[in-house]
Amino acid sequence: MSTPFSWITDTKTRNSHLKKYSVQVSSGASTVCATLALTPLDNVKTRMQTHNFQSVGECMRYIWRTEGPRGYVAGALPPLASVTVVRVLSFTAYSWAKEKISSGTAMINGTGALNSQDPQDARRLVPSISQLCTYTAAGAFAGIVTAPLACPFELAKNVVQTSVLVANRAQAAPGAAQDASLRRKPRVGTIEAIRKIIKIHGVRGLYTGFHLHVMRDAVGTGLYFSIYESVKEMASKELGEKTSPVGAPAIAGAVCSTLPWFCTYPLDTRKTRAQSVLLGKSKEVGEASVAVAKSSMYKGLSIILLRTGINNMILMCIMEYLKGRIEKLP
Repeated sequence: MSTPFSWITDTKTRNSHLKKYSVQVSSGASTVCATLALTPLDNVKTRMQTHNFQSVGECMRYIWRTEGPRGYVAGALPPLASVTVVRVLSFTAYSWAKEKISSGTAMINGTGALNSQDPQDARRLVPSISQLCTYTAAGAFAGIVTAPLACPFELAKNVVQTSVLVANRAQAAPGAAQDASLRRKPRVGTIEAIRKIIKIHGVRGLYTGFHLHVMRDAVGTGLYFSIYESVKEMASKELGEKTSPVGAPAIAGAVCSTLPWFCTYPLDTRKTRAQSVLLGKSKEVGEASVAVAKSSMYKGLSIILLRTGINNMILMCIMEYLKGRIEKLP
């Protein structure tokens, strides 16, 4: 008797579904692995952006003294749940837009941007201008599509990660890391943070800094995919077909995830600072704003470059590996 889940045990049907949704399956599984591996570095990055720590080491020592081990995994649930959904949606939107743009160019000039029959294009190490424009436009589209879903979850993550710091206005001062008095203070939970934000600021509060988020993701995701596709193609040709199948994705993942941040990091810092103080008292918010305004908009960039580089090496290696295995299924 057939059941709604009978396809799971039927090899042919299961493989057919996996091939049809290979992008979604591979991106979802790889995102979970990469997110769990890099949560501690993300916590350090958020605190560096919102408070005036003098170095990464000082921030890490402060977290250990005042919050203990839980400080390094604070806010893990929102990114694990939301980033997985957002990443799957992003890759799906990118793949769809890339094919639509290529089909559109084929209708105009008879040859799709990604399906050139020119022998010179096959020998060319660097992708053509039309290919780069296609990758960038499709990536920007994916960034805009995912922003409305990603913004509330990212806001909740930022509020949870900085709730202990914002609990005392002294923690916005330059000497914050010397005060170990907050270790016993309760942390604001994810659901509690969302409820408080809605209560104080309404539903619109969940979209604080949304315009900055859209700008960051449109620019960043466009650059992300165009650099990834370009570097992966170049690395594959240079390394040769006999090399490890994850070599090119690893190199491309590290490069594409770090370079765009030099363009988008100031936007991310402004967004994070606006979001992290939503639950602070008005006087505390004012003093925190004055303190962090004196610090660089690139504060914490080193930690995010390390985090995102490793994250995307893991992400792209696992994703490309899974896609390859799924394509080989009978």
